[in-house]
Amino acid sequence: MSDAIDLLESLGADADLVRGAPEVLDELLRREGAEPTLRSALLEGDVSTLRVLLRCPDPVCCLINPAEPEDEEDEEEEEDEDEDEDEEDNDK
Repeated sequence: MSDAIDLLESLGADADLVRGAPEVLDELLRREGAEPTLRSALLEGDVSTLRVLLRCPDPVCCLINPAEPEDEEDEEEEEDEDEDEDEEDNDK
């Protein structure tokens, strides 16, 4: 597997291969001794086969939903009520 990763790393470092003809890539893969399934997956852009060959885990995304803030209006009303109660207590 590390050979496949090394091969992919060298492919990614060569900008000419990205825009080059598939025949050029196929020839390079043959020269490097890439397995037929790896060559086929790379040439066809078969990501699922590449994931299996490279033993990549399934992507997992963990999302956390933050707590919703309290409404400012509710807080202001509570403060007003507290102030009214304090005033009533002071009047007594």
